[in-house]
Amino acid sequence: MQVYIEYVIINNLLINALLLTMTLKAVRAKLNGVLIFISSAIGTLYAIFLPLVDLLNFFIFKIILSALMCAIALGKFRLKRYLAVCAVFLGLTFAMGGITQGLQGLCSSDLIAGKASLLPFFVGAAGLILILSAKLIKKHIILARRKSRYENQIIISANGKEIACKAYYDSGNRLYFKNMPTIIIDSSIALQFYDSDELNGIRSKARIDTVGGMKELKVISLDYLRMEQGKEKIYGVMAAVSDCIKGEYKAVLHCDL
Repeated sequence: MQVYIEYVIINNLLINALLLTMTLKAVRAKLNGVLIFISSAIGTLYAIFLPLVDLLNFFIFKIILSALMCAIALGKFRLKRYLAVCAVFLGLTFAMGGITQGLQGLCSSDLIAGKASLLPFFVGAAGLILILSAKLIKKHIILARRKSRYENQIIISANGKEIACKAYYDSGNRLYFKNMPTIIIDSSIALQFYDSDELNGIRSKARIDTVGGMKELKVISLDYLRMEQGKEKIYGVMAAVSDCIKGEYKAVLHCDL
């Protein structure tokens, strides 16, 4: 049987990387791409020299190799976690061997004659892609859920007018003006309630401690505030006008609202 060295390298690198990644994720250990690559490369070197050195075929050397690969991929570890990683890695290795053999048995004779030697590569690549995709999807779902907790579509009423805008709930906004909770709105929203001359004529100002230092912002009285999806109106709310709100949000809600 003819064996191509590049197939051995590609197959083992991918399969080793997949097994190590799955193992570390199974025990909830931190993934380190560099350490996983080094560990995979050591396993690949073993596979390259395996046909040339009969001694390496002994089962004990394969166990030692597995233990070494797990130690490198895990980095700093405690004995209990290390033993768990070794056990999971060996279990996944046997399972992956069975999966690969099963897929090879399901392949057509043409595939076995031609590209079957690359089958482990396809299995490893598909596995790593699935893990990466799952991680990205999970990340976006978590961010979307987290974001939904803090953003609201609100209706602001002032000077007899209603304006809808997207607001962000900020637990750090504890601003009160005349003993009333005070939200912060973008100046573009305030200019929809008042023209520029009326806005410039407002004398009420609140001092706010920001990253850039203390600032004085004009404060307007709101008729009421309500969530777009709700009917309950919140009265007794003030709004400080800022030119520093950037992005999609046009209002910063108070922590007590």
